[in-house]
Amino acid sequence: MQSVDDFIESLLKDKGITDLDPEVKEELVADMKQRLMDQINTAAIMQLSEEKVDELNVLLESPDFTAEKMTEFMQNSGVNLTEVTLDTMLKFRSFYLGTGA
Repeated sequence: MQSVDDFIESLLKDKGITDLDPEVKEELVADMKQRLMDQINTAAIMQLSEEKVDELNVLLESPDFTAEKMTEFMQNSGVNLTEVTLDTMLKFRSFYLGTGA
């Protein structure tokens, strides 16, 4: 699967945004990456059963609930993370490039 950074670089190129100041580009890429990751996380959580959402809410209150534990939880939740990620990336691309869908 294409890395998120490569994906965003590809979007910028496809949009014709190729001559940005390096600092501006770095900030833009970081912002786009954060937005995409937020959308992927939201889409994944929306796929959880009500029981799993309740379980996740309890886990989130624990100070030792790390990003790694979150990934493990999601992988064991029955959500197809690959499918959710790819679908969200396609929607993000379509929205960003203004191609509909």
